[in-house]
Amino acid sequence: MSATKAAAVAERITDDMLATDAGPVAASATARKPVLIIPSIRDIVAERIAAVPEDVDIFVIDDSDGNIEPTRDRMTVFYYRDQQEVMGSDYDLIPHKTAACRNFAFYYVWKHTDHDLIITLDDDVFCPPHFMDAYRVVGTVGEWPNVQVDGWYNTIAALGVTGPGGRTLYPRGFPYWLRRPQEERMGTARGRMACIMGLWSHVLDYDGIDKYLFEEYREPRDGVRPRLPLLTVGSPACPTKFSFCAMNFAFHRDLLPAAYQMPMDREISDGYRIWRFDDIWAGYVIEALVHRRGGQDLIAVGEPVGTHLKEGNLSREVGGEHYGHLMSPYFYDLVDLGVAAAPPGTYAAMYLSLWSHLERNFDALCREVRCPALYQAYFRETFTRLRRWAELFQ
Repeated sequence: MSATKAAAVAERITDDMLATDAGPVAASATARKPVLIIPSIRDIVAERIAAVPEDVDIFVIDDSDGNIEPTRDRMTVFYYRDQQEVMGSDYDLIPHKTAACRNFAFYYVWKHTDHDLIITLDDDVFCPPHFMDAYRVVGTVGEWPNVQVDGWYNTIAALGVTGPGGRTLYPRGFPYWLRRPQEERMGTARGRMACIMGLWSHVLDYDGIDKYLFEEYREPRDGVRPRLPLLTVGSPACPTKFSFCAMNFAFHRDLLPAAYQMPMDREISDGYRIWRFDDIWAGYVIEALVHRRGGQDLIAVGEPVGTHLKEGNLSREVGGEHYGHLMSPYFYDLVDLGVAAAPPGTYAAMYLSLWSHLERNFDALCREVRCPALYQAYFRETFTRLRRWAELFQ
């Protein structure tokens, strides 16, 4: 099947479009044709995605060395040979043995299908009954509650989850230097809903070191719900960030070029590999670009709440996050400089402008943000990979 897979899947999807008289989809239109993307190194448990209607296309990115089989009619599994065929000489842009292998599907959808509502889910998340309905707001224009913080918004607090005595708990990737009380200014924002990060129950998304040190971070949290079903975060005037988790999120098609999950396949120093910041850093870029567009688009957190079923390897989490936290301030400073140099426009154009600027001016910008030499090899190589990725969408 690998020799004709891309064409066969695209043909099936095109036939469906013609049968429903859906016609071409404009980039600014209301999202109406979903695809669910699941990266997996294990298997796909049918019961976990039973809430997804049978007529929804599901693309599974196999990272299990070929052990995954489809569990329903409209599920396509892309094995390594399929990924190599589609990516060609750019196959090295797809990380493996990490959930960032979902990047393959982002490119595949852009190149070969007309899906306009992109949903991505980890294989250890159980979908609630309203899973698809909650995400159908993506692409619509409206007015929603909005929060602004001079720093980062705490998505664990959005679930109403606290520790003993009301102690504040923080999500994975939340900067430790910003863990202090911060004023939350509530209002409303109007625009197109470009991206929603769904939240989680049961096993919440925490840093490994917090789980190691504090019992309250290890407690399952069943039945939690967000205080608001949907809460937009930040604005161009106050570009508040939040810890972005790719476990359960959805976005409009025109964000595909900017949804690249960062490669976490490098050793930073002897024995220390970076890990668990592929989506945190990708989310920072997405949020920055959404706000760079000047208020046209919105990004939100809230429903649907997926049930996250599996704890990770704590020792590996602590080790992998160590350099992620150390390197984050420099990554964010560099991204901010690149975004400021990118003229507002399409996400494809801004993404290319961002990484081209950082690659072209790398040494000077590293001096400006005082980036330690130890981190520069990873950043230099990654920025080149990101520029190459962005060029695929031009």
